[in-house]
Amino acid sequence: MAATVPNLEHRKYFSLKKLARGSGSRVLRMVILALIGFFIMPFTVHKLGSEQYGIWAIAMSFIGYYSFLDLGLSGAVFTHMAYAFGQEDHDEARNIYGAATRIFAGVGLVLLAATVVLAGGVYLLHYSHSRELAIVLLIVGFSTAISFGMRVPFGTLNAGQHFDITAWVLILTGLLRALGTVIVLNAHYGVVALAWLSVFTAIPANAIILWKVHREYPFLKIFSWPRWNRLTTRKLFNFGGPVLIGQIADRIRFQTDTLTVSFFVGLTAVTHYSIGSTLVMYYVDGIDALVGVLMPVLSMQKSVSDHAGFERSYFSGTRVALASSAFIAFGMIAWSRDFVTLWMGAAFTDVYPVIVILSIAVFLETSQATSVNALYASLHQKAYAALNISEALANLVLSLALARPYGMIGVAVGTLIPSIVFRGILQPIVVQRVLNIKIRDTAIIYLRTGLRSAAFLVVPWIITHFLLRPTYPSLFAVGILSALAYAIPVWWLEFNAVGAHKIAASFRSARRLLFAD
Repeated sequence: MAATVPNLEHRKYFSLKKLARGSGSRVLRMVILALIGFFIMPFTVHKLGSEQYGIWAIAMSFIGYYSFLDLGLSGAVFTHMAYAFGQEDHDEARNIYGAATRIFAGVGLVLLAATVVLAGGVYLLHYSHSRELAIVLLIVGFSTAISFGMRVPFGTLNAGQHFDITAWVLILTGLLRALGTVIVLNAHYGVVALAWLSVFTAIPANAIILWKVHREYPFLKIFSWPRWNRLTTRKLFNFGGPVLIGQIADRIRFQTDTLTVSFFVGLTAVTHYSIGSTLVMYYVDGIDALVGVLMPVLSMQKSVSDHAGFERSYFSGTRVALASSAFIAFGMIAWSRDFVTLWMGAAFTDVYPVIVILSIAVFLETSQATSVNALYASLHQKAYAALNISEALANLVLSLALARPYGMIGVAVGTLIPSIVFRGILQPIVVQRVLNIKIRDTAIIYLRTGLRSAAFLVVPWIITHFLLRPTYPSLFAVGILSALAYAIPVWWLEFNAVGAHKIAASFRSARRLLFAD
């Protein structure tokens, strides 16, 4: 029988307080990093100049493709580790940690070799600034390759619902990098110094994460030679394959639109469309930060066959996602025109219809974020991968077809139509068949919570209509007042009487199964 630790420690796995703290920390992380980017990006461009910043952008574009070699294994570690924690199977948890560490070490070696080849090829091209670009690629590429192994301890902490720890560590890294960027560029150093800065600012975060994993889960023995278990390795790869397909589908859905715009509309339109899609991606990230903390809970409940608790968590998470998505969609539609005008200038207001269309498409996706987590938690990632890649291909075909006659709006509509079909119609059907959750029950939740959310948005609309002015202070004040005017009735009338009790009940049922004497 696997070794166990005292029940007092295990109770942390199902702490509602821990989930709330983790969700809040993730949202705060997103807000802080977005604010840092908002101020640091123009500062960096101004200090480096167009050519030097272009080198940095090209290097980051190359390094961005390294993420494909994750092979979906980060999600596999996260999900299977949550299963092991839920079953109190410490031997299996150690097998997962050891196998994943060895796999990512191998991937890191491949990336080191690829970085040398890539940098050498760039250097041999002998075009302007090729030497600097090659050096930046070597530094950042080596750092990225070495840090691949850190995906295992990060995933382990998140599987144990320590989202607050990982969020604050990433906030620390972002603040250190921002401070370092200001110091380095004010000292008139260039892009190579920025590359070294990205290396050194990651060291404190990695050290904190390793220490926290060692402290919270001593049975993993992370500083000993990692185990290798063939069955565990196969299990991780079987899970990771469909996840990788889903990641490729997300890349197609969210990053090929700009290429389509560049081919059929023009380079100027690319900048405009990118601004709109970037704002909408913050929408997606915000909902993921808010409801993503339910993923390990759903996995643990599945691991102990707590079907009633799983269903309660599913419906509670769906209500949170729907209510949150409704408010953010309202904000994108009501405030983004004035924000874009202030941020980028009046010439960019032509992107507003794109933001509205994409926000509707994203609402259909984010309001069902819990069902995606549920599919992954129940190890039905193949079903979601098939749905996601089908939507991505339909998105690509429609965007290509509509780009020439309708421009940026046509590309955005090419994203909206597949979202209506695949998210609004097919995804609930897939959830019913795979998870045995009735469409009727889901529809009742959507109708009830959706109507309440719409009613609660009346006051924010009145605030916006009468108080909004095209200034940053006005936007900030209207946003805060609208958020309070929406959040208070949502909590007291939607969740305090019913939702909060359901959330707590789902965790109580899991506790009874896991920690019964």
